[in-house]
Amino acid sequence: MFYDNVRDPPGGSLVNKLCVCWLTDGRVLVKKLIRGGQPGLWTLLSNTEGPIYDVEIERAAKVRTMAPR
Repeated sequence: MFYDNVRDPPGGSLVNKLCVCWLTDGRVLVKKLIRGGQPGLWTLLSNTEGPIYDVEIERAAKVRTMAPR
C-alpha cells in the first residue's frame, strides 16, 4: 500500500477518501473517511464491515495505490 504524507490531524481534503487512519486508541485502519456527528470526530466506512461512528483520529494519510506482493 502506498499513501500520501501523513496529516496530523486529518482535514477536509480527506473527506470521502480511502485513508490509512491512526486512531487515538492505537488501532491503524484503512477506511473511507466521512465527517462524524461532532467536530473533531469521524465516521469510518468499509466495503466489508459496518461503519465505525464518531471516532477520534490522531493522523491520516490518503491511500494512493494498493498492489499485491
